[in-house]
Amino acid sequence: MTVTVQGPESPADKRYEYDRAVIELALTKTRAKYGDFKIQNTPVGQNSKRALIDASNNKYANFIIKFSMNNDLPDSLTAIPFPVDLGVVGYRVAFVSEKTKSALSKVRTLEDLKEFEVLQGLGWLDTRILEHHGFQVRTGAEYEAMFSMVALGRSDLFLRGANELLNEWQSHLEIDGLAYDEAVSIYYPLPRFLVTSSENEELIARIQEGLHLAHEDGSLLKLWDQKYRASVDFAKLDKRRIFRLSNPFIEGLDPSWQKFVYQVGPDLTQ
Repeated sequence: MTVTVQGPESPADKRYEYDRAVIELALTKTRAKYGDFKIQNTPVGQNSKRALIDASNNKYANFIIKFSMNNDLPDSLTAIPFPVDLGVVGYRVAFVSEKTKSALSKVRTLEDLKEFEVLQGLGWLDTRILEHHGFQVRTGAEYEAMFSMVALGRSDLFLRGANELLNEWQSHLEIDGLAYDEAVSIYYPLPRFLVTSSENEELIARIQEGLHLAHEDGSLLKLWDQKYRASVDFAKLDKRRIFRLSNPFIEGLDPSWQKFVYQVGPDLTQ
């Protein structure tokens, strides 16, 4: 079985390394039943919106991507109902300029936070969630450019998952004026499932079985710890003011995914 996964959007982009590792783990857990496999990447430079279109069209062999679930999943795709990053990406933290970082330290209410413009990627569900709650959102088409945009003050907050903060900070230290906020976080449920063309029936069955096997034997959590624990600790969520928002775009989603969500530290409140 040849399986295609999303490649990086730029040479410094490490966002999809965990996704590939999870898919490889699920395929490995099911090798005895389904046989051997090989994994290939899509070409460098494909953004999330393009990846979704290519998956819908089944452009590559067994192309499978991670998708922030919502009620608008294309009919041609099937979602495997398991939150592969265990829900931690819902804790959003911001890359900012030094000036914005100072201003954020004075934020006390959600209305205070809405004074800041949020920068998000083209096609990301976060944009719709934030706009629903009254935030001003600007979208950018190029992932790498967004770090420079906030560093230069062209927008205020580039929100990332707590699990993404450390790698992205280390990968962009050369950007003059870039900082990361340490005062606040926004949380909203953001289950990310693996999705693929509905035509890939064997892949769907195999990945679903493999994810559950990996969860049951602890190997998925071990992988999560290896890839994400350092960043979650680095984000120091327990030291931040947490603003919790609803996600109205998953209201039709079967809630069974919630039992797999990893609890990050104590119960955090606004």
